[in-house]
This record gives sequence, structure tokens and C-alpha cells, in this order.
Amino acid sequence: MKISHKLILGFLGIASLTGGIGAIAVHQQSQTAKYLARQEAEEVAMLLGYFTNHELEEGKSQSQSEVLSRLQNHVLALHKQRQRDLEIVDRNKIILADIVTEDIGTKLEHDQNNEVGKTIQDGITRTYIETSPEYPQGISLIAVPFKTNQGETIGAVILEYTPLYQAAMAAAQKSIVATSIISLVCGVLALIAGFLISKNISNPIKQLQQAVLNLTEGKLDTRVTIHSQDEIGELATSFNNMANDLQKSRYELLDANEQLQNEITERQQAEGELQETLQNLQKTQAQLIQSEKISSLGQLVAGIAHEINNPVNFIHGNLTYIKEYVESLIDFVQLYQKHYPNPVIEIQAEAENIELEFLQEDLWKILDSMNMGTSRIREIVRSLRNFSRMDEAEYKAVDIHEGIDSTLLILHHRLQAKGNLPEIEVIREYGNLPLIECYAGQLNQVFMNILVNAIDAVEEANTKRSNQQIKDNPSRITIRTSLINSHWVKIAIADTGTGIPETARHNLFNPFFTTKPVNKGTGMGLSISYQIITEKHCGKLEYVSTLGEGTEFIIQIPIRQTVIAAV
Repeated sequence: MKISHKLILGFLGIASLTGGIGAIAVHQQSQTAKYLARQEAEEVAMLLGYFTNHELEEGKSQSQSEVLSRLQNHVLALHKQRQRDLEIVDRNKIILADIVTEDIGTKLEHDQNNEVGKTIQDGITRTYIETSPEYPQGISLIAVPFKTNQGETIGAVILEYTPLYQAAMAAAQKSIVATSIISLVCGVLALIAGFLISKNISNPIKQLQQAVLNLTEGKLDTRVTIHSQDEIGELATSFNNMANDLQKSRYELLDANEQLQNEITERQQAEGELQETLQNLQKTQAQLIQSEKISSLGQLVAGIAHEINNPVNFIHGNLTYIKEYVESLIDFVQLYQKHYPNPVIEIQAEAENIELEFLQEDLWKILDSMNMGTSRIREIVRSLRNFSRMDEAEYKAVDIHEGIDSTLLILHHRLQAKGNLPEIEVIREYGNLPLIECYAGQLNQVFMNILVNAIDAVEEANTKRSNQQIKDNPSRITIRTSLINSHWVKIAIADTGTGIPETARHNLFNPFFTTKPVNKGTGMGLSISYQIITEKHCGKLEYVSTLGEGTEFIIQIPIRQTVIAAV
């Protein structure tokens, strides 16, 4: 609350207090008028009682009618002198004297609440209101005990109370008016004084307050022009001194801030350049590490494939000659048996010892198995060479289906059932694709990374599922290839694994980010794959994942890199 409001409220309280005191005085004077009217009524009753008792004592031989006649004369005289309507009743409320002579001797009828009867019984004066056809609005009356000199109540005197009250109020009217006027004038003066004083005090304070607000808004040239010699003037002087010091400090601070801002800008630029350099260094380091690993792996695979290929080719090539030689020897033995069916006993014993007939039949099976084994080894070697692509140009048109099949052949041991984990079924839905211009070795690396992650996800899901759930939702990896248009192809690899958590999706392609346990992944697979697809092949690598149901990685690359480069 403002100081002016407080001052006005204070003086308003004083004015209210003055008015309240005046109102109390007016009320007190009104109560005094009532008291005087009551006292006058009681004095009238006492006088009537005194006169009546005095006359009874002087003329004891007087009859009752004469006493009542004198009492009636007193009532009429009092009515004529003071214009008071009154009547006197005995203990039985029989009217003894009345200004209306016709009512003398009758019983009082207008005592509806027995106010007169109560006054006669306990001797206490009472006021009440009488309603009748003549006075529909009611008339105020007062009942006063009518007593003897000995204090015995012999009846009651009933007077009209309103004229008594009005007469008393008329006497106190001047005092009441004077008190009211004085209270009103005092209240008005208090309000005027409060307004003037509050204005005289609050205006300088408002100026100071506005100056402070201007100062907080940065208007440091604000000054206060208050020339009073009181405390507010001293406060204004102190404020002006503070504003001068603050303005001087602000200029100094602005200069220091400008210098600091320049230093911060230079440092931020340096930090930005350093951060960018660090990111490029980390990225280059990760690429070098991965490239070196893949290069070493490719050389190792190519070397192993070459070393295995030579003896396998030697064995596989000689199997044809061995088969011919064995066939000739068996023909020779059979010819010998035909012309000499009964050889000597020593030859017969040796034939039985070596099981000649079984040997002739089983030897062909052994040769077929050896031929099949060497063919399988040659196929594996060809897949290893195809995966490493070390014997081909770095950039050429290839059949990506061969790359996918080679990768699956290398991962064949991961797809087989082991322990409580079921076999992972691979579904190939290959479209009719042309040869794709790409970096075959790097593209095979992408297939390897995505398929390894898919196998890990399916195995993790199987560890959390019951046998019935695995039966209802078989472990499966689906590979789909298709043409998007005449320039782009799409390879989609979907699994039935656990899906990718929502918290990991924003960092999935960041270097070294992994959701696998320690020692199960470096977090480089998807990051390198993303770089190979987007930077090396100008393609897209996206994914769609539903938690608890699986993930699908979608690779889109152009058919001809030269077309994309030209665009």
C-alpha cells in the first residue's frame, strides 16, 4: 500500500472516529431526552399521588366520590396546563380519572400485553405502544406506578409518552445539531488535512520511485530535482550521487564487457575450429582403424583362400584321374574273375580278407563324397574371394546377390541352431537386378555389419521368449532386393529381433555408439556402414523399427555411380 493511501486512510480513520464520537454524543443526548421524558412522567404520577393522599388525610370524612372528583379535577387541570393526555386506574385496572370523562368507571381495554398490570404488580415504569382504530399507526404510552405516601402501589398513571419525548428532544435539539455539525466539520477537516499532507509527502516519493524505475530500465541519466531540506531532500541528494556513480561504473563496465566479448568471440571461434578438427580427426581415425581392419581381414581371407584353393584344385583335378584308374582296375579284376572263376586258395583267402565285393561297391561312393567335398571347399573359397574382392578392381559393376550370398555363407555357423537357440531361417526375396557399380568389398562389409546385428538381435529376442512364442513367431531374417526406378535399387534386411529402443535411435549411426554389452561390439559397424552408403555410394541408409517386433534396414544406392556424380 502506498504511503499516500496510508496517510489518507489514517486521517479517514480520524474523521470516522470523530463522526463516531459525534454519533455517540447524539445518541447519548437522545437517550437523555428519553430519560427526561420518563422522569417527567414519573414526577407527574408522584404529584398526583401526593395531592390525592394529602387531600385524603385532610378530609378523611370525605366520601369516595368526592375524592375521585378531586382526582379528576387534578387530571383535567394537568391536561389543560401541560397538554398531557393521561388516565389513572386502580389495581383492577378500573379507570378512576381520565380526560375523557365517559371512560371513568370502565375497565382499561388498551392494555393488550398487560404492561399496565405488570407495572401495578412490580412497581416498575414501562413504555409501550397502543394500537386502536383511532390510532392505526400506534401511540406511545408510559405506565407509572400510582403510590401512596407509604410506597404502596394502589394503581397506575398512564400518560401519552410521545409529547413528553418530543418536548425533551426539542430541548436537546440544539445540542444535537451543534454536535453533529462539529463532528462533520472535524471529519471534513481531517480528510482535507490528510489529503494535503499525503500529497505533500507522496509526490516527492513518487518522483524518487519513478527515478528508481528509470534507473532500473537503464536510463542512468535520470536525476531528481527535489529542493526540500527534509529527509526526502537528503534522500534525493543521495540518489543523484548514486546515479552519477552508477553511470560512471556503467561506462567502465561497457568498456570491459566489450573487451571480454571480443575475447569470448575469439575463443569461441578457436574452440569451434578445434572441435571441428577433433571431430574430423575422430572420424578419420575411426575410418582408418576400420579400413585397416577390413584391409587386413581381406588380405588374410584372400591369402587363406589362395592357399586353400591350390591344394584343393590339385585334389579336385586329380580325382578325375583317380576315378578313371580305379575304374580300370575294377574292370581288370572283374575280367580276371570272369576268366578265372576259381583262383588258388591264397587268392580266395585274400579276396575274403579285403572284402573285395564290398570294396568294389563302396569305392565309388568314397570317390563321389571326395568329389562333393572338394566342390564344397572350392565354393567356400570362391565365396571368401568374392567377399574380400581382393582379386578384383576396387570399383566395378558386380552382382550384389553374390555379395549377399557370400556374406551369408561366411555367417552360416551363426545361423545354425545351438543349445536352446533355434535355427535362424533366412528368406531371400531377390528381384531381377542389373549389375551395380559399387565398391564391392565395402558393400559386402555393410551387408556383414547389418546381418551380424540382425543375428544378435534375433538371438537376444529368443533368450527372452518361451518355446511357444518362438514357435508362433519363428526366428527369421528376410532379405529383399528390388528396383526403385531405372537409376536406383533397394536392399531391405529385416529381422524378428527385439527392435531398437527409442533412446538409442538418435545416436544409432554415431561412431562408437553401441547398445551391446561390453566386449560384444565397438559401435563402429553402423557408423562405417552409414558412411560407406551415403559418402562412398551417394545413397541412403534408413531403418524402421518396432520395439519387441523387429527392425528393417533399408539400403538405397544408384545403379551407376557416374550418373549420380554427373548429376
